[in-house]
Amino acid sequence: MATRNPVSVETILTFDNRDAQSQWSEVWSTTHIPGMDNASGGDGLSGIQGRKKLRFGALILGTFLTMHCRVTASALTGGVFVFILFHILATVTLANPLRHFEVYLGQWSISGPGRAFRILPMFEGLGIAICINALVRAIICCTMAAICAIYVVYSVSDSKLPFSYCRDFDLRPYDPIQKDISLRMLRESRFSLVTAGTEEEEIHNEAVTVGIRDFAWRNASKLKSKRKRPILKHTTRKNYHHKIEICNESYTIGYPILYSTPAYNFFYVEVVLFREDYYFGHFNITLMIALIVVWICLWLLMIWERIAHKRLIFNNVQTWLIVIPWLWVVVLIITSTTHLLALPKLMRKTFRIGGKEILAGLADAFEVAVYIHSAGVGTELIHGKGLNHYATGHIDPHLNGENVWHSGLLLLMTGLHSSGAAICAIVDNIQPNNKNGYDMRESTLWIIPMYSKCILINGYSHAASVAIFSGLTFSYMAVAYVLLKTSLHIIFEYKVKLVFAEQVVVAGIILTCMGLSFLFATSGGVALLESVDALMTGISTPFVCILELVAILYVYRGRDFVSDMNIATEENACSSRIDTQWQIIPIITLVTLIIKLSVVFVAELPKMSLAYAAAALVAVVIAGPLRAARNAVVFWRARRHK
Repeated sequence: MATRNPVSVETILTFDNRDAQSQWSEVWSTTHIPGMDNASGGDGLSGIQGRKKLRFGALILGTFLTMHCRVTASALTGGVFVFILFHILATVTLANPLRHFEVYLGQWSISGPGRAFRILPMFEGLGIAICINALVRAIICCTMAAICAIYVVYSVSDSKLPFSYCRDFDLRPYDPIQKDISLRMLRESRFSLVTAGTEEEEIHNEAVTVGIRDFAWRNASKLKSKRKRPILKHTTRKNYHHKIEICNESYTIGYPILYSTPAYNFFYVEVVLFREDYYFGHFNITLMIALIVVWICLWLLMIWERIAHKRLIFNNVQTWLIVIPWLWVVVLIITSTTHLLALPKLMRKTFRIGGKEILAGLADAFEVAVYIHSAGVGTELIHGKGLNHYATGHIDPHLNGENVWHSGLLLLMTGLHSSGAAICAIVDNIQPNNKNGYDMRESTLWIIPMYSKCILINGYSHAASVAIFSGLTFSYMAVAYVLLKTSLHIIFEYKVKLVFAEQVVVAGIILTCMGLSFLFATSGGVALLESVDALMTGISTPFVCILELVAILYVYRGRDFVSDMNIATEENACSSRIDTQWQIIPIITLVTLIIKLSVVFVAELPKMSLAYAAAALVAVVIAGPLRAARNAVVFWRARRHK
């Protein structure tokens, strides 16, 4: 077992007395089932090896989260450098401390999210809220994985990539038309393309675009030609013209915005089958098949783990997976840079990434920091529970330093992924205009067609497309897998007897989630998907974090918890730092939540979709009060019968 630190203080629930019958340890959880210690990490590991496996598991989850569209969309709409600065601030002041204390609480209580807050009967329902949040996030991730998987299949099977030509709303293919656009028009970027007439039609009207309302333009597609026209010396930005390829399909409403190029045409018209009536009765069969395949793959992984280990291991993550995000970002940066260098020099100088409102950008950075650090979904509590197993009932004082470099690596990955996406944005001719401020938009899925357009490099487009979208598919599936197992861990903590019907519970959860995900595979599903993602990531997760902070602040008053925290964070320093820190963090989280609420109210997402998506948010919000009311009734009845 791991060597005890000479200055460490035993927790109330030490490894030796975890099964003792006491007020604290007499709790039904999966640790009481013979051979069902769900936090052991599996593989018969012990001591240093098992501990490293747990910490690598948390790091791998974070690196996969840095690949997601939520992160890069926030970085691009806010300006990459400004976003990174805010993100560093958010990580230091909120995300990293939250991760610290979730791990510490899991170690101290030897419990997962379902039972970690049992000291507070009024907060016992927090585990249910975390479970719902994790399940909805898993459904979102599986849907995103299915969308990216469609790109992988097309990239492998088609001789010509489908996002290089157009399709009408009946999915009949046709070649895009060419437009001649001057650099002056690109500079202004306050127009939309009328594609129904001839090439000589005038360009007019203001564009409304996903992510950046009036000040971005993603309609330009570089015309590939074997003959390069020389740029005359007297050519100026005012009279230089550029050929683009556009499609004829358009929408008459604000969402999704008119994306005229083939890449966006393929995404909205064919992949997600979006129609502006937001009808949920017209199913997208291709996407439904992809969803079924994704869910079955996750189910088979759980069945395989059951067969191989005789049980589910809730924090079992293969360490070699850490390689995938690093390879993926290398491919992204190389392909995007190659495509950028192929643009005319004047074109590269024309485009720039602008900024937006400071408060919205700050809230975005805090949201993404919490998102990447898995706060509010219970995974770190389970890792903490597992660490107690290897620390023999002690909180490791070296954990503080580990979490610092952990967050440092995630910051590096966030910067690399955001930089690669920013290069793709320039290739895609995104041009935020910083003359005026613009509202934060909650749409994130435009990142996917932007990636597809970015990798169109001659001779290597199919290989680059497979690499980028298979990486995205795997990242979303890996995160969904961890979230599903986290929710199952919570369910088994609340109802321990369900462990003996483990596979029945797994089947019920997966089939239920699969059925709910079919709502996204409709002609109005993409708007609902983005609405649910906006509410659950921007509002539900900070809300759960606030509840966790309030509960931890109460637990913090315990003498044993205080002594462990002092030793684990700063062995030779005064204890005032922790106390001061935890007076500030809840306020920061509350401010973030308020700002995100105000942003969602002005989002371009359809109001009807936001209203439907609010059902999941309401379930998270009322889970705690309902459980508290149930506990109060049980307590009142017990007192009455005495």
